[in-house]
Amino acid sequence: MPKASKELLDALNEALSEELASIIQYLYHHIQARGMDSAAIGEVFKGLSMIEMNHAYKIAERIDLLGGEPTTAIGPIKTGGDLKKMLEDNVKAEYEAIEMYKSLVALAAKENDPVTRRLMEDILGDTEEHANALESLLEKK
Repeated sequence: MPKASKELLDALNEALSEELASIIQYLYHHIQARGMDSAAIGEVFKGLSMIEMNHAYKIAERIDLLGGEPTTAIGPIKTGGDLKKMLEDNVKAEYEAIEMYKSLVALAAKENDPVTRRLMEDILGDTEEHANALESLLEKK
């Protein structure tokens, strides 16, 4: 069974905490969406929540496999506001996540852990797509 450094496990748990927060934030934004575009944008938020749940599952599974204890801590959550504010909050969160995943890719590469590196690269790709999709919606507001 592969083992990971405390640094990598801590970084993965930070990512897990952020993914858990994203699940909740997107679900709440789905529920709280109001206005003319709310149905379509609310569905985007709901779909993103499900993708974030898959990310959280994969990260937790990897932490466990590497001999760590997956966290149950949840990162900060932003709720409320109009659709524009929700989109802005989510775009900001996605860009913060992009930077976090870039660091995780580098850390996993430094530790010669190609499986974790690939997982982080896959999640990074999804996160970049989310940021782009949300920015496109925001430009229409």
